[in-house]
Amino acid sequence: MKTVNPTMIAGLAGVLYFILLTLFFSIQGMEIAAEVAFGIVTIFGIVAVWDNFRDRNNSSWTTWTGLVGGLLIAVPGLCLLLGNLVLLATNGAPTTIVNTLLSVSAIGALFLLPAGIVFCLIAGFNRFYTAQRARA
Repeated sequence: MKTVNPTMIAGLAGVLYFILLTLFFSIQGMEIAAEVAFGIVTIFGIVAVWDNFRDRNNSSWTTWTGLVGGLLIAVPGLCLLLGNLVLLATNGAPTTIVNTLLSVSAIGALFLLPAGIVFCLIAGFNRFYTAQRARA
């Protein structure tokens, strides 16, 4: 039985990210801290994807919901990272791929990230309560 639930942790980290972004980072003008927090949430999303992918043989709706939620959390951050790397590689010349990746990242941060957080919270808490019932 697993003791750590990465899917729930990814969802809770996403909620914390939005709380910090709304109440602290944007008010203080801390763009770099917001980007670092976005990267950390992306890493949590990747870990949730990996954890749910490993459970694909014992698949249930929580496995697939957690997998999709983790992907929705990870995709905007990965697009931002790839877009910035390509921008660095082209010496700051905005190419079509850079514009596409950064557009996907911006749209993903507005729409995909909150949906992924909700998916991860639903799947993670369901796994948590299932584990609690199994222990009792």
